[in-house]
Amino acid sequence: MSNFAKVESAARGINRIQTGCMFLFANLLFTGFCLWGVYMLYVSVQLETKGKITEGIVVEMDASTTDGSTTYSPIIEFEANGETHSFKGNISSNPPQYSIGDRVDVRFDPGNPNTAQIDKSSERWLTPILLIPAMLIAAIIVNFFLIRAWRRGDSMDN
Repeated sequence: MSNFAKVESAARGINRIQTGCMFLFANLLFTGFCLWGVYMLYVSVQLETKGKITEGIVVEMDASTTDGSTTYSPIIEFEANGETHSFKGNISSNPPQYSIGDRVDVRFDPGNPNTAQIDKSSERWLTPILLIPAMLIAAIIVNFFLIRAWRRGDSMDN
């Protein structure tokens, strides 16, 4: 076996290891996001079936800046079991969807009022309905290309 063939064989082996590591990392990432979506879906279903509705008030807007863009999430307070509870809304936006002082319907778990959501379809269902299929489709596409690269021993730099 020539030196060139040995180097090429070693490079293919290294490329396969690199591709395998990327495969593992990508699938852990996809699985994590899918599980997060499933958890959000589970909470929404539980609140739909067992939750109670009360009125809450937007007391603060939480600003979050990413890549120079600022979005705002409402902080809502509500009364349950004689105590005041608060939570952060699931969807942030710019411009903000809510203003301080806005009244909103809140759906909460009577056994654990710290589990609560704004009683609005987009707040409760949008994220899990988009997140789970998006992660599954992305996993299929990425895995197709990673498996193909692994079989060929291709470099991930190309």
